[in-house]
Amino acid sequence: MAVTRRDMIRTTATAMGIAFVGGVTHFLQRKRLPSYPAVKRPYQKLAGILRPPGALPERDFLAACIRCCRCQDACEPGAIQFYTGADGAHYHTPYVDPAVKACTLCNACGPACPTGALLPFEDISDVDMGSVELREDLCLSYKAKRIREEQEFLVQLGREPTESDALAERRGPCGECFMFCPLRNRAIKLAPGAFLAPLVYTEPCVGCGMCEEICRTVVRGEPAIRVVRTRKPRFAEAVS
Repeated sequence: MAVTRRDMIRTTATAMGIAFVGGVTHFLQRKRLPSYPAVKRPYQKLAGILRPPGALPERDFLAACIRCCRCQDACEPGAIQFYTGADGAHYHTPYVDPAVKACTLCNACGPACPTGALLPFEDISDVDMGSVELREDLCLSYKAKRIREEQEFLVQLGREPTESDALAERRGPCGECFMFCPLRNRAIKLAPGAFLAPLVYTEPCVGCGMCEEICRTVVRGEPAIRVVRTRKPRFAEAVS
């Protein structure tokens, strides 16, 4: 059957009306979105998931996320990535990997989410993506501190430090994790002294990964500080 000009105009007007109503409905729903509920999870080492800031609890998040990529489009730093088809139920859902790019807590992904799977937060201290752990044996500042103590001990014994010891000492101190932490003096503090040795506090830490990213850049290898995922994957919830 031939399509007349009148039929085309009617179809176009109907589509425009549906799009307008949908847009208004989406706007009104977004106005009613709650803010991100800050519920601190216990600090524990889990091979889990680091969702973007403001993510709902995992089961609710997977039910609400429509895999639309809008959170990634809104993420100017490029911290949000997506799982692939090999990851099962997590396929095309967003996550953050500080080994690639840390989250800057810009709060752009929450407002961009059309379903409320990611919610805006009022203060960065409300975010609960994960927490951090520190390995002092890999930290440049702690290494420098140990070498200096060993050198002082050798001097007390009447022995001079070697040139290799002096070169190793010049690799530190560092203190970059403290400088890059958005919650410095709360999540990361500096130990007293001249070595800029970090002290990490898991409770105020939000797990953005800024410290891990800069540590990987400075150390150029295994980082001394890294984010610990505190969100269990769905299959772990099923068996727990």
